[in-house]
Amino acid sequence: MPNEWLAKRVLGYAHQGGALEAPASTLFAMSAALDAGIVGLELDVRRSADGVLVVMHDESVDRTSSGEGRVATLSWDELAQLDNAYWFAQDSGEVSSAGLSPESYRYRGLGPSDRAFGVARFSEVLRSFPSAVINVDIKEALPNAEPYEGQVIEEILEAEAENRVMVASFRDSSLFSVRKLRASIATSAGPGEISEFYFALAHSMSAAISLAAAAPYVAFQIPRFYGEIELPTRQFIEAAHLAGKAVHVWTVNDLGEMQLLLDRGVDGLISDRPSVLADALRSRGCAYRPDRSGIKPMEQMRIVP
Repeated sequence: MPNEWLAKRVLGYAHQGGALEAPASTLFAMSAALDAGIVGLELDVRRSADGVLVVMHDESVDRTSSGEGRVATLSWDELAQLDNAYWFAQDSGEVSSAGLSPESYRYRGLGPSDRAFGVARFSEVLRSFPSAVINVDIKEALPNAEPYEGQVIEEILEAEAENRVMVASFRDSSLFSVRKLRASIATSAGPGEISEFYFALAHSMSAAISLAAAAPYVAFQIPRFYGEIELPTRQFIEAAHLAGKAVHVWTVNDLGEMQLLLDRGVDGLISDRPSVLADALRSRGCAYRPDRSGIKPMEQMRIVP
């Protein structure tokens, strides 16, 4: 069966909604990234103490919000009271900045009364941006939290988003679980699978192609460097394509690096600077453009419960 994610190229993803241009993981940031011309949203999902799936990169809320504590130990009511733009300072070059002058925190105080600046629920993202391509990273698992892969799948299906969502994780076990529960939902290769492909490729291109072609994942989502090892080389990308797999690279914030990777033939880039990435893709005329009729301009956005 052809891999539909090879046709979705070149995909531009806003990492955490575009964490260097707007408050990380907020609906405001995601809408701003889509306004800039990005079509993909990269986000991280965790589960609250009372079972609500929320969008938060870190294990705790401390770095970005007005509160403290692990997501897994806080109820949704507690999370919903947080200002998730509290530590964001425009043009600081940081996701979170402390110790700056009060006027530096442009969006501080707007949440939680304005949901666009509060902690977002996963279901809100899926329903608020019905044409966006979503890359969802399942973060926590045992022993830190009860497994919630099944709930992620349920919310994807309820939003009728199955054809535009890819599930990722740094835990192979989470990806294996998603594939077992709902094989039709796209998953990226897990760390173990990436390692297997890399070492197979070092031995033989044909061996690597055979290995990946038989695997259930649809894409490699990789950093440019793992330590001193460069992963998305021309050989890696060529072998992945011959195996019918896409290659998405994170987290790419430098324009020159974006251009280099586009020259090599990557299928997607994930960036904290979505406006820069959107311009790079637009200048080459290579951006993936789905039907954007469901993507609302930020000024018209209403948060869908």
